[in-house]
This record gives sequence, C-alpha cells and structure tokens, in this order.
Amino acid sequence: MTLPNFLIIGAPKAGTTSLYEHFRAHPEIFMPRLKEPRFFCHGGQSDDRLSFPIQSRAEYEALFDDAAGEKALGEASVHYIRHSEAPARIRDLIPQVRLIASLRDPVDRSYSLYQMNQRNHGANRTASFVEALRSDRQLQGLYHGHLQRYFALFSREQIRIILLEDLEAAPRRTVSGLFDFLGVDPAFTPDLSKIANQGGEPRNKALHSLLSNRRLIAASRRIVPEALVAPFKALRARNLSKHPLPAADRRLATDFFRDDILRTQDLIGRDLSRWLGD
Repeated sequence: MTLPNFLIIGAPKAGTTSLYEHFRAHPEIFMPRLKEPRFFCHGGQSDDRLSFPIQSRAEYEALFDDAAGEKALGEASVHYIRHSEAPARIRDLIPQVRLIASLRDPVDRSYSLYQMNQRNHGANRTASFVEALRSDRQLQGLYHGHLQRYFALFSREQIRIILLEDLEAAPRRTVSGLFDFLGVDPAFTPDLSKIANQGGEPRNKALHSLLSNRRLIAASRRIVPEALVAPFKALRARNLSKHPLPAADRRLATDFFRDDILRTQDLIGRDLSRWLGD
C-alpha cells in the first residue's frame, strides 16, 4: 500500500503549479505526472473523469506505484482547500499527512480566475469583473472557513501556509523552507526562474482554445512523453498578455473580501494588511 505523506491543497491561482514543478524536480520527492487527482473531492457522486480523474482508492494508490524510495510522496489538488468533505476524508485515510497551502491576495486571485474563465469561454463571459464577483461563488472564494476546517482536524505542525508573495519575493528561501518541512534536503535548488500556469488574456484566441482543450490535455497526459508537453505549455504562456485590474474595481473587490482577510490574518498569524491596501 503506497499513499502520499504530503498534499498541496491549494489555493487555486496562487502558485500551486509552480510549487508542484519545483517539488517534482527534487530527487527526494515523488509526485505523479497527474496534477489535480482530486481523489478526496470524489464521494461517488459522479463518473465524470474530467472533473474527478481518480475515483477509487486503488487508482489513487496506483499514482504512486513508480515511487522509488523517495522520502516524500505527494500530490497537488487545489480543490481540496475549499471542498467541505475533503479535510475529513484526508484525515481518515492519511492522518499524519503534511499539508501545504499557498494563499494569494483574494482580489488578484479572483481576477485571475475571472480572466481564466474569459479566455477559456467559461462563466461570466459577458459580465464585467465586478458584476461577476457579485454573483459567482467561485470568484467569491474565501479562505478563513476553509482553512479552519483543516486546523480543526490536523495539528498546526502538520500545516504549512505560505503566501504567493513569499514565492515571488524570496523563492529560494520559501521553497527551501518547504523542503525542510517535508524532511528532504533543503539545500537543493530547482529552476526557480520558471513561472508555471501564468495568467492573462490570449492574443490569439483560436490558438489558446486549441492548447487549452481539456480533453486534449487529459489525453496528452496519457500518451505524450512529458518532455514534449513543455513546449506546448511555453507556447500557451507566450500567447497570454496581462490586463491590470482598474483601481476602482480593486477597491470594490477589496471591500468584499475585507472581513475574510482580517479573519484569515488572525488564523494564520500573518500580517495581510497589504491585501487591504493599508
């Protein structure tokens, strides 16, 4: 029986893909090629393999069959942080697991998700960001309540929370600290120049649609050698351009998240005043 001893639980659009890539580069860490197994989100309610790629314990254990004596085995599924039943399911199966969460200014995170929905023809395609924020629960994603569920079930020693700002401002120190948390060599330095899963809006929408097709991506994970996938990811990133959030919209969105920011600040013991513009 092979099960992970750590999980990256989220949050979405907060640097988790970069963490996944950095961890996979470490010789003492094993992570499967499949990011987002979402096993602990699946309660037998759906056979949809796009939403729930891994649906049984046997399938989940098989993800780690290729591990070859690495000290740390883990996977990354950002939906774990907000799924109400995931914390208890994780505790029941792997109670000693170490948990890593990366948080981002919720306004930036929400706007990044909004842009992703826009470029991928998802929700709120005809709505402005502020209009979408008022109605879309995904864009309204809060931190405090989700994190509190984990703190209620796991010891604080098992949970490590970083901020995306940490990863951007001091990547080597931040990643080294996470390696130490997992009990692997903290001196190892992966290629920190790569920024995975960059956001933005596509310059060429047809090209982006092709490179972002969910079924095509799912199929490529099974049949395309990993070395050949990287150039397509790089092409997709180069096709994106940044469009900053207008200051007036940022103020409105900050007011929406203000209470949750203050409660999260108290919960995790970090000064989050920058997220409030203070």
